[in-house]
Amino acid sequence: MKSLALGLLYLSTILFAGSVCATEPLQQVFDKVASAYGATPPAAIRETGTTTSLLRGNGSLLRLYKAPDRFHIEIGYASGIEERTMVGAMAWYQHQPANPMLRGAITLQAARVALPWNILAKQAAAVDLGATTTAGGMTVRTVEFPLEDQLKLIVEIDSKTGYMLRSRGILSLGGNAIEFATVYSDFRMENGRIHPAHEEQFAMGANIGRSIIEKVEYPESIPDSAFMP
Repeated sequence: MKSLALGLLYLSTILFAGSVCATEPLQQVFDKVASAYGATPPAAIRETGTTTSLLRGNGSLLRLYKAPDRFHIEIGYASGIEERTMVGAMAWYQHQPANPMLRGAITLQAARVALPWNILAKQAAAVDLGATTTAGGMTVRTVEFPLEDQLKLIVEIDSKTGYMLRSRGILSLGGNAIEFATVYSDFRMENGRIHPAHEEQFAMGANIGRSIIEKVEYPESIPDSAFMP
């Protein structure tokens, strides 16, 4: 009888601990994101590295971001340079106005380059999609944020560290849902902030490439001329 009582007590302890983990207030998760990445958003970001596209091969990578709404990405492939730019509500691809699908993709890229601080700025609009446990025992919190009327971002956050493990951008266009996802890994500290050095990219569930971020800088500003289409 004594062993049965101890067993029940142990079981109830495990169940209680699990329920606490599963019901951790979302604000605590946001606090961990702020602690991991820094609560104060950078005024500007400059990322350099390499990228591999399954369609175009290897290339050099440059990303520029200037708060609150300027973004530029430049990839130097052997076959030519690919450029995308966003200034406010306007977006360009190869120096031409972007079509709705490309504009949505560029908007997502702009949101991802400053993802931690975009998440923290949109806490009030967050939709909690709940917590799950991975095969390795990691608890992941999934949160949805609106970016625009037809565009939303779903982010999976490590509930222990506050690191963002995956982001999924879903664009509703013409009655169809188009999904672009990025999986983040190899987190490193650089210039006082954590960032993922490895990004694996997907479109509609299919792997389309990866990026290796070799250097991240947080300058006080970037000239507006860097974001000219």
